[in-house]
Amino acid sequence: MDSSATLSRKAFIAVGGFLLGYAIDEVWARLVRGSRLQREEYPKFVVGGYRVHHNVFGYLSILVGVVVFPALLIPLGLGMIVGHRRRDRLFWFLEQAE
Repeated sequence: MDSSATLSRKAFIAVGGFLLGYAIDEVWARLVRGSRLQREEYPKFVVGGYRVHHNVFGYLSILVGVVVFPALLIPLGLGMIVGHRRRDRLFWFLEQAE
């Protein structure tokens, strides 16, 4: 069984991972859309008629986190997804391109 110190360390890593993921999402959006998120036309990644949102990295982080570094990678991915959802109202990472 984990000691109290080990659990505290894992909790610290998990909270830090979530905050880092949230920050990555925020920085990414502002780099692409401008400091005030004002740009409506900005570069989009389209594959086979579908727009791939940057929160795909959040989903990939969660999948990798199932195998390695779960205390960091799963919360990191969740932070990216929650940030994207808060701003763009999208949980999913694909949408049909316009």
